[in-house]
Amino acid sequence: MDRRKFLISTGGVAVAAAASTAGAETAERRAGAGPVPQGATVLRLAMPWADRPQGPGESARRLAQRVAAMTGGRYHLQIAAAATDADLLHASPHALAHRHPAFSYFAGLPGGAGLAASDLAHWLTVGGGQMLWDDLAAECGWKPLLAGHLGHAPPLWSRAPVTRLSDIAGEPLAIGGLGADAARALGAEVHALTPDAAVRALEDGTIHAAETGGLLTSLALGVGRAARHATGHGLNGGGTALALHVRLDIWERLAPEDQAILAAAAEQEFHASVAEDRAHERLARHTLETAFGVTFSAWPADIAGALDRVAEATVAHVAGYDARAARIDQSYMAFRSAVSGSAAPRRPPSVAGGAIS
Repeated sequence: MDRRKFLISTGGVAVAAAASTAGAETAERRAGAGPVPQGATVLRLAMPWADRPQGPGESARRLAQRVAAMTGGRYHLQIAAAATDADLLHASPHALAHRHPAFSYFAGLPGGAGLAASDLAHWLTVGGGQMLWDDLAAECGWKPLLAGHLGHAPPLWSRAPVTRLSDIAGEPLAIGGLGADAARALGAEVHALTPDAAVRALEDGTIHAAETGGLLTSLALGVGRAARHATGHGLNGGGTALALHVRLDIWERLAPEDQAILAAAAEQEFHASVAEDRAHERLARHTLETAFGVTFSAWPADIAGALDRVAEATVAHVAGYDARAARIDQSYMAFRSAVSGSAAPRRPPSVAGGAIS
């Protein structure tokens, strides 16, 4: 199932029924994938998402199909059971933040520090960001390629209205990336869950609220069944980017033309995911409001003010992690200032010089 065709043809009203059959459709897709073409190079692709026709797993599946088509079947991307034995990883760059916190710059920063998806791509392409990302990821054995996006300005989905800071302080929330650190600073109890798992946890009441991506991604994941309140514009303000991580030893063995094909396939999928999010945003919101009774609200004033403060403090802390983080922060903030007209944040001399250990 192509969720773009699904939304266009049905208006999304039947999304709950579609989501309930996702497991069966996934089995059909696996069974109907066909044999590996004779002589094809098989690359095992791991991802933290459910391999189903809705959500980020669909983006990974489209990317795999695009690589196969662009190589004339010479490469076959096969979903792997675990990242430890995979050749490729389709995930947010946040997935490597345990190795170095500066990976979050390439996934999305919290609050107003976040770049829009298109500006993030521009920083990587013409602002020097890709070279910095390559250098950071190489230390972990990966070659990173921007390959998707979960949607801009993701709201906080909750089971009950969020009208004041005390409504999230002490409550269990599922937030990814540095938005999780911002949420902790606001007093929330944060759980690390994938968007799929966060929706399930909202349904069974394990968590009170979650950030699951932009409106189209959240609708596709079935969040309307679990939460009736959408508040604010995201703790991760610009949303969350997705990447195709290629094991560095494999990347370096590829012929230059095959490296170019993988890069082009990832770039096409990124632009496709951003385009479908933009094209269907109003339709997704209308469906969430009319079919599921979701109510949209702005951040309460006390949360909005507090979020800006804790987000800046969170990013400044990462910038001071080491010299590499400081260089990435300087590049990112200079580019953000150039495209937005806002002043770059002032860092302490030790942070600006990258001398903090």
